[in-house]
Amino acid sequence: MALIQGIPGEFEPQPWGEAILRSRELLLLRIARRPPDHEVRLPGLATTPRHVVEDHTGKALTWRRDGDDLVVRLPAAGEPPVVRVALTGKLRIVPPDTVTANADGVWDLTPTGPKAHLVARRAADVGIRFVGMVEPDSRHTIRLAGRRYGVTGHELTRTTIGPFPVPERQVVPLAVPAGVRRVLVAPVGTVLASLHPGRDELTVVVTNFGRTPARGDVELPLPPGWSASEQAWTFDGLDPGRSTGWVTRLAGPAGPRELRARLDAGRRSASSPYVVQL
Repeated sequence: MALIQGIPGEFEPQPWGEAILRSRELLLLRIARRPPDHEVRLPGLATTPRHVVEDHTGKALTWRRDGDDLVVRLPAAGEPPVVRVALTGKLRIVPPDTVTANADGVWDLTPTGPKAHLVARRAADVGIRFVGMVEPDSRHTIRLAGRRYGVTGHELTRTTIGPFPVPERQVVPLAVPAGVRRVLVAPVGTVLASLHPGRDELTVVVTNFGRTPARGDVELPLPPGWSASEQAWTFDGLDPGRSTGWVTRLAGPAGPRELRARLDAGRRSASSPYVVQL
């Protein structure tokens, strides 16, 4: 069985050719370029294949699942065949931009388009925090996992939105409003520290995804040779849905390093790492 329950959709062009849906439960792999190892990989096929054969001869081909990828072994000689993949049900895919929550159940997304795709490790009610620039008086409808909320642009970027009941191991799409450059998603009850870099400075932000006010301490560990104008902060009375932050100036050797704030705000504390470039 597939590890993740996908969504209806189509496959993008592949390095070896294309995957075409011929009918509800039949997929054709048109091989334009034979891979050197004679194995064709189709990423993100969430529907289990019934059998895989050459289209013209009906000869069975060796295949296997690798996570949610289908890997088919092509004949070593001859023209690359058209491969017929019979499915056990309607085609469902795992889009290439799908992101699985981390061990804390948190997603920290930098959107590359108008939609993101999330997968939860376990079912949970989550909240969403959008970061970006939108018109304060604009109107937005945020939909996730069958639930929706209407918010203004002012609310969109200044408070968490939710809760949304995200199911376990199932792809759920999230529309990303224009102007949003970062999306934080966390289980309800989480107090989350996140890092937001600027030019020679870093903003350390704590967001309360819980239902009661939060308090705690934040520290920013740094790699050897790095320094900061401030590295420790305390907060108290952070209301549900709200964020607070501190700006610190960084100095150190040029190059990227992954940083993570150390947050102590109770048992639901979480911290999202971020790669910072000096």
